Amino acid sequence: MDSLNDWAKQVSIDRSLPVATSDWEIAEFAAAGEPIIKLESGNIFRTLGGRKNTNIHSSAENTMCEIDLGIVWFQSKELLFASHCSIRRSYFSTKGALVMNSQFYKSRNLSVRGHPSDGKLEMITSRLSIRQYLLATKKSESGSHLPHPDIDTKSAATHTISNERELRIYCDGRLVGCSKDVTIGVDPRSIKVVI
Repeated sequence: MDSLNDWAKQVSIDRSLPVATSDWEIAEFAAAGEPIIKLESGNIFRTLGGRKNTNIHSSAENTMCEIDLGIVWFQSKELLFASHCSIRRSYFSTKGALVMNSQFYKSRNLSVRGHPSDGKLEMITSRLSIRQYLLATKKSESGSHLPHPDIDTKSAATHTISNERELRIYCDGRLVGCSKDVTIGVDPRSIKVVI
């Protein structure tokens, strides 16, 4: 893994750059071959220190970051995601895996070590009861995590998940398919974003 020292720099921006307003759009632009885009919101935007209600055009200099994207492979499909990939049995399930490329998931500070340019993805797996899930969700809003025997975290460039039953796969909040076997990896520094 390269040093993180060269992943961001100050640049003058081109006002004609495409604008992503969500993590899903970052992955869409990357899949379409866009080499550089502007960010206005989303988990990656928040992780990189972006602030809402700031005018990206108000300064001659802005921060440009080279970020990793996640890749999910299942049933001969290959899809990109920017912030997270959730793998679980049903839409609302307290058991499953959340693979993170950012620090934030919705309003929650789930992956304190999550960095979108470190060449790794953080996988959080849980086997919580509904009561434990609700308590953990509340604590995660502030980033105050307590170790729990039914929550595991692992940081790696590749993760594989296999299950006897089909699992639903969500990339950046959108259902993209179902599969019993899923592999998730990193596409390092695959797009440049301006915040």
